[in-house]
Amino acid sequence: MMSGSDSPVLLTSNSVVGGSLRLTSDYMKKLDLMEKSNMESLSSSSRFYSKLALFNSKQGLLKAPSSTLGAAALALHYANVIILIENLASSSHMIDLEARDDLYRMLPTTVRAALKTRLKACAKSQAPFVYDASLAAEWNLVLSQILEWLSPLAHNMKRWQSKQNFERAQEVSSTDVLLFQTLHFADQAKTEAAITELLVGLNYICRFNGEQDEKASPEFLGCRSSSLYEPKRDHHADYMAQD
Repeated sequence: MMSGSDSPVLLTSNSVVGGSLRLTSDYMKKLDLMEKSNMESLSSSSRFYSKLALFNSKQGLLKAPSSTLGAAALALHYANVIILIENLASSSHMIDLEARDDLYRMLPTTVRAALKTRLKACAKSQAPFVYDASLAAEWNLVLSQILEWLSPLAHNMKRWQSKQNFERAQEVSSTDVLLFQTLHFADQAKTEAAITELLVGLNYICRFNGEQDEKASPEFLGCRSSSLYEPKRDHHADYMAQD
């Protein structure tokens, strides 16, 4: 579903000015091109797999390649992660510790490690870290553009699974066309890269919102009191301290 150099890629510290979280116009243009290419790729893949599904209709469900979320039995879990990120991004001012920890617990170790690397690189490049409205707006745009194509795949994955649970279908049918519009055939590494990008952006927006509410009570727990990705130490080991 996502393949080649046209697929979403992780924005590394070298992709931004001075290794910081500053988004450049070149990056924004690249993001637009990736989005367009990705949508074309999804459409092409859908047509290809639909024909292949009909060709193999007597052989049952198609086997997903080993590099995909379907092969790793992670498609539904990643769909839940993406949908939760989408919900949090739509109300970033209201994120509390419970929601933050719920998301952290859902993250696979590979995504936690990638996120740790990104945030540590940014922390080293800027001291003290300056949160500004223009950059927060840029990250909001990035999140919107990524979720524009990634969110439908996640929601389709949930709908497909619900149909399967209800129908208990054993052969390829009309619902299997929807399967190819889900995360089932998505490349695992590139999906994790897209999720990591969402988390980096959401983390920045969350911290920026906290900076804007200096009068908030210290008893209020959420974006205004801490970073999105510093889970409570009594619940989890702080990934920033992990190797």
